[in-house]
Amino acid sequence: MKPIKVLPLTIIGTLVGAIVSAVLIVTVTLPEQASVQAVAIDNLYVYMLGFSGVIFGIVTLFLIVAVFRFRARPNDTREGAPVHGITWLEVVWTIIPFIIVTACAYGGFVVLNDGNVEAQARTSGQVVHIEAYQFGWKYDYLAKNVDLTQQADLVLPVGEAVFFELTTKDVIHSFWVPAWRMQMNATPGQVNTTSTTPSKVGTYEIVCAFLCGVGHTGMNSSIEGSIIPRVRVVTRAEFDTWVAEQKAAAEQQGQTATTQTTDGSVA
Repeated sequence: MKPIKVLPLTIIGTLVGAIVSAVLIVTVTLPEQASVQAVAIDNLYVYMLGFSGVIFGIVTLFLIVAVFRFRARPNDTREGAPVHGITWLEVVWTIIPFIIVTACAYGGFVVLNDGNVEAQARTSGQVVHIEAYQFGWKYDYLAKNVDLTQQADLVLPVGEAVFFELTTKDVIHSFWVPAWRMQMNATPGQVNTTSTTPSKVGTYEIVCAFLCGVGHTGMNSSIEGSIIPRVRVVTRAEFDTWVAEQKAAAEQQGQTATTQTTDGSVA
């Protein structure tokens, strides 16, 4: 039996894989890009998708050819001839995957490292503590000029770095804003952190990406009937106005509670 011609199949597989990659890159629709980090993350995704398509083309073509070329014919019970292998091919298919995996790992490291804006958020942006619970989110705004606690809404100024601290009162949850390409688990007994920089004014979906109980679907703000408000990204002036309104409402509520306690209407 004649051996498979490796080089022609490799070339054909590469061409087929390149076409597959191009089709996937053109047709796959990603969520709206609404953060600075989303651009680099999407570029890395396309970069990895290109590699994956080429590998898929080569491997699939060799697999199909091998299945038809080396299949046992009807009533042929002979043992196959012992084959040592092709040393140079084994070296090549070890080195190439190593290079690809290393390149992808390096790309991921660079994107994650460049996207970390914790230092910027702590000095001139926003710091938000997120507490997850079954089934919702509470937000504490820790920046000195904001200082709001136990808010049901996540409202942020556009163009400012945000550093998130995530905890949970009960089970594991996962805070995900697809438009920001940002996701982080809230794990019992831990404080997990992540950061992003919203780049567009608008409202964006919040999704709990971890199955957290019977009310899990209600933690997706796009689900009909969900009580979870969407993230709102606003101008700095609108954000300042919102902060002032929340502080005024909290102060009024505190005064009302004090008055009711003093006049004895509330025990």
